[in-house]
Amino acid sequence: MAAGPEPPEWEPRWRKALRGKENKGSVEIMRKDLNDARDLHGQAESAAAVWKGHVMDRRKKALTDYKKLRTFFVEEEERFLQEAEKEEGSPEDEDADPAERFRSLLQALSDLERRHRNLGLNMLLQILSPRRTETNAKGRFILL
Repeated sequence: MAAGPEPPEWEPRWRKALRGKENKGSVEIMRKDLNDARDLHGQAESAAAVWKGHVMDRRKKALTDYKKLRTFFVEEEERFLQEAEKEEGSPEDEDADPAERFRSLLQALSDLERRHRNLGLNMLLQILSPRRTETNAKGRFILL
């Protein structure tokens, strides 16, 4: 039995001659397309692996930077609290105006931010930096 329908008898001779070659060529083309698709798939997989490695490296670096910043803040907070305890113990500190004490605290924070601007702390401290303070008639601070 024939695999496909019989060609009509009126089919031109040149088409009959090409029929066998046509099938052979189309099989070769399909085989080549399949190999090309496999190659492209392999390239896509390797590109995805490279990209995943790149993303994972970036995540590791970000996590490392975060840990460094976190330890830095813990150390700075401890140092600041120790300095505050030392200053708090002095008798002249109790007589100082609360507005002055707050102003010195803001000054210390702005100095800290200026010193460590390269670490990206200005983004973390941006809550304090755009605000300005002034005292009202009663001597209390007003955040602007």
